Amino acid sequence: MEWFSRIVDLAKVPTKFVGAVALLTSLVMFSPASTLQYLSLLQFREEYGPYFGIALLVSVAILAIECVVWMYHRVLGHFLKRRRRESVRNRLENMDKAEKAVLREFFIAASRTVKLPIEQPAVSALLNADVLEQSTGLGSRTTVGSVFSLSLSDEAEKRLNPHLLDLEEFVYHTDEGQWGLNEEGQNWIMENRPSFMHELDRHLALMEGRFW
Repeated sequence: MEWFSRIVDLAKVPTKFVGAVALLTSLVMFSPASTLQYLSLLQFREEYGPYFGIALLVSVAILAIECVVWMYHRVLGHFLKRRRRESVRNRLENMDKAEKAVLREFFIAASRTVKLPIEQPAVSALLNADVLEQSTGLGSRTTVGSVFSLSLSDEAEKRLNPHLLDLEEFVYHTDEGQWGLNEEGQNWIMENRPSFMHELDRHLALMEGRFW
């Protein structure tokens, strides 16, 4: 199995090095004799020509494999991203009331990032569905669970709208093409926050030294 281990070792050689070997060996193999004579390489090719041929074939084969692998990962990544976008879109259209309440917190905070307890079922479900993403690896332990900074995924931020969060009846539109919530909507959204938010706000206020 020594030959197999050597092939594996060849696969670990940097692609740039393999490309340089392929280029140099092809130049030596196919350059006119006059050019090689000028570079004092003609005799070198005549003596070691077979070895140059083997090196060229091996390096070209490795480059071809690398190219196929690169194309495979590129195509696979494209399909995975498309499937992820479709999954997020479908998830947003089929959220329950608790999940909608969690996402409304981003409207309340007017921010893409909000601190939320990841063990809460609604938050955990949105994380698993790629609707939410964990922004940092540092969190804090609270009475409502481990709190981390969470962000809307790019696809969720692009797709999220008042209709998906049951806010459509409270929305007004400005002449600039923006939208906002009327007073009734602002009261409604505060009255329908997730059950854990009051305790979480109290905990965060104490951590920040604010009076509660």
